Amino acid sequence: MNSRHALSMLAALAALTLGFQARAGDASTLTDTIVTQEGPVRGLNAGTLQSYLGIPYAAPPVGPLRWRRPQAVQSWSAVLDATKAGAPCAQGDDLGPFATAGGREDCLTLNVHVPQRPASPGRLRPVLVWIHGGSLLVGQGDHYDPTRLANQGDVVVVTLNYRLGLFGFFAHASLLAEDPLAANLGQLDQLAALDWVQRNAAAFGGDRQQVIIAGESSGGGSVLAHVISPLSAGRFQKAIVMSGASLILRHPTFGAARPLDDALQAGQRFAQAAGCVDQSAQCLRALSTDQVLALQTPYVTHQTIVDGRFMPQHPGVALASGHFNRVDLVVGTTRDEARFFAGLGEHKTNQPMSAVQAHQALAYLFGPHRIRAVERVYPQSAYDTPAEAYAAAATDYMFTCPALKVSRLASRWTRVHHYEFSDRTAPSYLKPASIALGAAHTLELPYLFDGFKGGQGGLKPMLNSKQVALSDTMIQAWSAVDTTRAALDWPAFTGRMGEVLRFQLPLPVRVPATRLHQAHQCAFWDQSGVY
Repeated sequence: MNSRHALSMLAALAALTLGFQARAGDASTLTDTIVTQEGPVRGLNAGTLQSYLGIPYAAPPVGPLRWRRPQAVQSWSAVLDATKAGAPCAQGDDLGPFATAGGREDCLTLNVHVPQRPASPGRLRPVLVWIHGGSLLVGQGDHYDPTRLANQGDVVVVTLNYRLGLFGFFAHASLLAEDPLAANLGQLDQLAALDWVQRNAAAFGGDRQQVIIAGESSGGGSVLAHVISPLSAGRFQKAIVMSGASLILRHPTFGAARPLDDALQAGQRFAQAAGCVDQSAQCLRALSTDQVLALQTPYVTHQTIVDGRFMPQHPGVALASGHFNRVDLVVGTTRDEARFFAGLGEHKTNQPMSAVQAHQALAYLFGPHRIRAVERVYPQSAYDTPAEAYAAAATDYMFTCPALKVSRLASRWTRVHHYEFSDRTAPSYLKPASIALGAAHTLELPYLFDGFKGGQGGLKPMLNSKQVALSDTMIQAWSAVDTTRAALDWPAFTGRMGEVLRFQLPLPVRVPATRLHQAHQCAFWDQSGVY
């Protein structure tokens, strides 16, 4: 062997050795390989948690699969690198710091988080599936850090991405002609993820017969939609509806479940605006992702479409008649929900909400036929600022009163627990506003998910020691498959009103639901016809 050849061989051996050492060093941070039904995956050991990130649960909904129900993912044989979350679904920045503009259509992935410590011998852990909020328009699963939730709750936590905006919630005649289930594709994505959990929970030490689904805002509305949808039957045993009861509102008030005819008209107008004068599926699928995002805002739906299939009838009718999946329900709200939206508006404009803006905001929610009656019950003169008057009305109509109604209806047929998150000192990830946000919409999320701050640009909230103790109690309640047995003094909601567990400092307290009903003007809303 000549010297030149010998040197090249030594160099090659050195490269191989160094490469092996680097991989061996990296391997100490990797999990063991888990074999799922679709193929093997290897995730990341992150302190007290094993995380398997970016696992595809359905085929990429691109090209000819755009605006079609989720299809089975192609299986794989090589070990999948599950150390990095998948791309978020395509979205704009419509909700300011709650959103991260960008993403892509190839986004149907989920993340599995497993406590590092061994489970009790012979025991499979419950599985909590988290459906993110964001008005069905923005958001992504990996914005939610479940470290404390998984470890303290001793549960496997699954977070996921699902199609958003017009990619996920879009009714058009040409698409429905291909598939009558095409209107609520985002929720069919969620259903596909629940099916993935049924197939694969045991591989991660999870029990497919002890599945909890939970979500907040439009994620809570999605949870309630799965409770009602016959297509979702059998996939879960407990459902937690956080600030998501507006699904029972009646069209055309904002937040209501959307009638199919109305959604079809919006779809037709979108196609016209996009230049698809022939209203064909072929033309719609030829649009680029950016074209859809640029045009979609006036045509999006922020709620489930009552398509007669996934959602067979209006949600309020289904709950009243008992035509829903009889699982254990947890339903609740935050005390000052809509102060978040007042603060979000100020975040965008850097100006306090004026009297005229407050009136316009309420008129947008209720329409000209109800605005006078609403402003008689919530006169601006009774509040320190116009923003507070707006927030009080919007909180009561869209959150607290519909939630109490959901609990009253559902408790006739199944076990329900009702709560109100009332820590008015909760830290906010929004910039300071002209009003105190109190226990506003989304501000309970850091009590379940470490440091939750929305998407891009939010401030990182920090809990104090008393709030950490409250967080511990909430995690205990959320992670228990049987809420009644969760060692909490929280009776099931019974009778016309029942009792509510109020999560507040220093300790949660039970209060009669009549107290919430009175404080939030629910007698007015019960008679208003909005739900």
